[in-house]
Amino acid sequence: MQNKKIMKKNNKLLIVASFPLKKRKVIGGIEKSSRILINSKYLDEFDIIKFDTSQISNPPPGILIRSVLALIRLFKYIFILLTKRPRYVLVFCSDGASAIEKGIMILFSKSLGINSLIFPRAGNLMNQTKKNLLFYSVIKSLFKKSDYFLCQGKAWENYALNDLNINKGKVRIINNWTATKELIKIGEKRIVNKKMSNLNIVYTGWLEKSKGIVELVKVFSELKKKYNVNLYLVGDGKLRKQIELFIAKNNLESCIHLLGWLDDSGIRQNLKKADIFVLPSKNEGMSNSLIEAIAAGVPSICTSVGTISNFIKNRENGILIKPNNDLLLKENIEMMITDLTLRRKISRNGVISAKKNFSEENSIKKLANIIRNMD
Repeated sequence: MQNKKIMKKNNKLLIVASFPLKKRKVIGGIEKSSRILINSKYLDEFDIIKFDTSQISNPPPGILIRSVLALIRLFKYIFILLTKRPRYVLVFCSDGASAIEKGIMILFSKSLGINSLIFPRAGNLMNQTKKNLLFYSVIKSLFKKSDYFLCQGKAWENYALNDLNINKGKVRIINNWTATKELIKIGEKRIVNKKMSNLNIVYTGWLEKSKGIVELVKVFSELKKKYNVNLYLVGDGKLRKQIELFIAKNNLESCIHLLGWLDDSGIRQNLKKADIFVLPSKNEGMSNSLIEAIAAGVPSICTSVGTISNFIKNRENGILIKPNNDLLLKENIEMMITDLTLRRKISRNGVISAKKNFSEENSIKKLANIIRNMD
């Protein structure tokens, strides 16, 4: 026991991610991934130090408040580096200003000789750096300071190697790990036996323009005229009021249900009742909600953005469509409604692919090995 304590003392791992207080309801992919990560048995050998960088509210506050909070976080971060002297630092980051802030954290770690890993999670970051030369230069300079650049798939790997020119030896693919055992169990027990009667279509995510939620609601209203279907929207965001008005205007109160954010148990219960999952995003990394859906055996339709096409094969373990195309979205939802055989095939293959690619055992175990061998 004494030796184990000594080993842990010399294995301090600072994880910079989303660890909000329970009373502060902050939702997002990084928050869920962070929660699963720190509770994983594969990190038991490390003495974990949590550093929360989540926003104080959803939606986030204005740029001035966010800038002040970012500055405070940087001072706190430096204080932890100097006083607790972690051996490793794992930094999760989103896009925009968040990416710059996390890059600066990597820079400070490097200056103190601390092993560091950067793990971008927002697919929009790739788009942002391609559109803004100054932003690209800053991100490239900061991220190259890390010892490892972690990728959620081939698209991120190509971006790291070809756009950021990071050395191949510093780039590693670590898939998302949110296909939990509970979700896989739901998927393995799922029986797809409905035809076209009273089907439940589910969407989980932000009610924002970039998620294609406006197009989804519009397409659903057209399909409702022909099929007996329901739409369950899990999440919240700036477009909630607009969607509520659309529902009222088109008399869809009985079939479009705004559920708000749900906890893990609520997500599982919702997926149990789901027949089809739809994610028409215009920007993604590798969506947690999509992984949860295929793990639970819900036949899924998604757009070919971010790293999704690295894992979803059209008409095999999901339906893959181009973003920003209402007609394709409508046609493929209708195909999923009417083709029971296809739904059964996609459901079965989705569970298999989730177990293979997105399990805690595969991904976090691989991450632990990378950290362990950094010295």
